[in-house]
Amino acid sequence: MNLSTQIRLGFALMLTLMLIAGGLSLYNAHKLNEAAENLEGRYSTLYKLFTSPSSDLDSEAGFGKEMVEQAVTIVGEQVKYNYTFLLVIVGAALLFGGMIAVLFPWKITRPVERLVKATQTVKTGDYSYRITGLEGPGEISKLAGSFNDMLRNIEDTHNSNLELLEQTKRFNETLREKIDEATLAIREQQNELIRAERLAIVGEFATRIAHEIKNPLSGITVALEIMRGKAGSEEQEHSITEVLKEVRRLDGILRDLLQLSVPKKMDLREIDPNEVVERSVILVRPRAEKKGVSLNVKHGAAAPCRLDYEKCQQVLINLLINAIDSTEPGKGTVSVETESVDGTLRITVRDDGSGIPQSEIEKIFEPFYSSKKQGTGLGLPISKKIIESHSGEITVSSEEGKGSLFTVIIPYTQRDEELTATETETGSA
Repeated sequence: MNLSTQIRLGFALMLTLMLIAGGLSLYNAHKLNEAAENLEGRYSTLYKLFTSPSSDLDSEAGFGKEMVEQAVTIVGEQVKYNYTFLLVIVGAALLFGGMIAVLFPWKITRPVERLVKATQTVKTGDYSYRITGLEGPGEISKLAGSFNDMLRNIEDTHNSNLELLEQTKRFNETLREKIDEATLAIREQQNELIRAERLAIVGEFATRIAHEIKNPLSGITVALEIMRGKAGSEEQEHSITEVLKEVRRLDGILRDLLQLSVPKKMDLREIDPNEVVERSVILVRPRAEKKGVSLNVKHGAAAPCRLDYEKCQQVLINLLINAIDSTEPGKGTVSVETESVDGTLRITVRDDGSGIPQSEIEKIFEPFYSSKKQGTGLGLPISKKIIESHSGEITVSSEEGKGSLFTVIIPYTQRDEELTATETETGSA
């Protein structure tokens, strides 16, 4: 039974009840009218008896009294019955009307309240809410069912949108990472290009001056050696020796320039890296002992690797000398360690010296950049180029005032095409 039928039935019942109550009221009025006529007849008879001259007053008086009492009793009972009946009818009408007045609005407002609650819940973003307790064939039940279907569709769409949004976020995050990686790679390539251009300039410069300076330097060196042998005093000999040191230092700078611009051919062999480290430490240990720096070596389980012995030794000596020079005399410590990690040979050189400012870390591998007064700024660039010729890299981490950590990383499976290109370049040079 739908809601409109229920409302029509309720109003029909109320109308029927009102008609019944009206009919009963008319019936009671008719009964009261009959009682009044009956009483009027009785009083008329009594009046005739009392006014008849031949009547016996005593007997008539008794009969009249009886008639009056009987009439009063009948009328009283009739009135009581009618009032009782009217009260019952009115009470029933009020009760039924009250039930209709309460039940019909409740039957309408309860579903409406649930619908309102559902809309308020959905407004907060909770699409999982469902209207329950309104099952049935009526319009309200159908409306609740349609509302639940709508919420179900909205929830499915919302969940799909959330999943799509999450996928979009993951895609954007991946894209951002790829862009960052590409940007970093481009920046590194730009830096390498700038570095290559600088090295090309250095190479051109070194090639031009090498022939102009190297031969005269050799002659100067020979002449100074002869002069030192003929020195007339120790003071002259000492002065000539100091000049020879500077000439040899200049000759070393020329060799570094030539090595940086035109590297020699690689001589790769299967070598125990611990042997290279041990030999390098032996060569720099006198320098460390002279400064009072402790030199510690830890040989890890490093497998043999294809290395150019002399070039790798040159790299390690350069890193060890830099580490020793950066520590304080008498209390510094330099540590060297070898290990194999993820298919790579790793050699670390750690010191507890002054460290490198963050603003200078990117510059230390640039040619001619040096923080030492007597430094040429070519040691680290040459070391970097040597390790790159092994398909490896040199990394550095440093904290000012706490020391530095240099790590040489060389893969055991080196890129043959890069090594071939390097050898071809060095051979043709």
